Amino acid sequence: MSLVLSLCISCSPSSGEGFFQVTTYNAYLLFDDVDDGYEYDGFRRHDGYDGEAYQERIRELSILLGRRFSSSDVIVLQEVESVDVLADLLSAGLSKKGFRYYGLAADGESVLSVGFVSKHEPSSVAMHSIPGCRPMLEVSFCSRGDTIRIFGVHFRSRLDGGAEERYDMACLLRMLMEDRSGVSIAAGDFNTDPRIPEQSMGIYPDDYDPERALHAASDPSKMRSGVFYAPLLDEDAVLEEKGTYWHQGQWLMYDGFLVSQEGWDGWGWECVSAGISAPLELLDLSGRPVAYDASTGQGYSDHLPATMRLRSTGAAIP
Repeated sequence: MSLVLSLCISCSPSSGEGFFQVTTYNAYLLFDDVDDGYEYDGFRRHDGYDGEAYQERIRELSILLGRRFSSSDVIVLQEVESVDVLADLLSAGLSKKGFRYYGLAADGESVLSVGFVSKHEPSSVAMHSIPGCRPMLEVSFCSRGDTIRIFGVHFRSRLDGGAEERYDMACLLRMLMEDRSGVSIAAGDFNTDPRIPEQSMGIYPDDYDPERALHAASDPSKMRSGVFYAPLLDEDAVLEEKGTYWHQGQWLMYDGFLVSQEGWDGWGWECVSAGISAPLELLDLSGRPVAYDASTGQGYSDHLPATMRLRSTGAAIP
């Protein structure tokens, strides 16, 4: 297994005044324009998804991310085929918004992977994986005397079951987030809504089960071993929609964040806000997200993006 990490050679812009913002977005089957034989139906050159169609899609996505999320320090993207896609997003305009660094957790087996683009040079980048599961990205930043660790995740889809794989990934994630200094943040598509508990995740304390891998808490004061703060569940979260994914007549909170206890201990970086964004260009007339259609070149994704913000207390600065 290997992690593909590409760094643009330029100076990283300075951090904002004591804030650090993370956005996560499932970009929906973001294939490049090279046919490797593993592409899904509709995303091959003979289907019309050629260089021109791909470049137009990249341009539109770059405009969207640059216009709506240029205040983010890191954007975590799911369902990215190759590191070239990330490079093309920067070339299409994100570099002008300050994004200079990018990487992809690629194991050579998964067709689509988790990647990131960042305004700041990572202090470290790693990949974690277990057999039968998608690789997990870890990217760390040292800022203001403390460490921010972001775990980019994309749990197994529910379309083909995947409950066992989601549980295994949740167990791995818990171990990684509890075995680190500094604040740890899981960002991505968990493919499970903690409000509808399953073995991988549930709400604490309403659905507490010691056999469950993870618990999400809407109150940061409830955090403890195996219980992480889910800022999108907080009553103060700014939700432009009631979830990030629309399925069979209901909004589901599949995408989002989990924050470790260090994000609410009065030291270093602390979580201060989170929200779901639903800009009009992502929605149909009924207000539902529209997935990209390779036959028409229209749409973006069937998921909505989410953002969370950290603030430095300054207490961790030597």
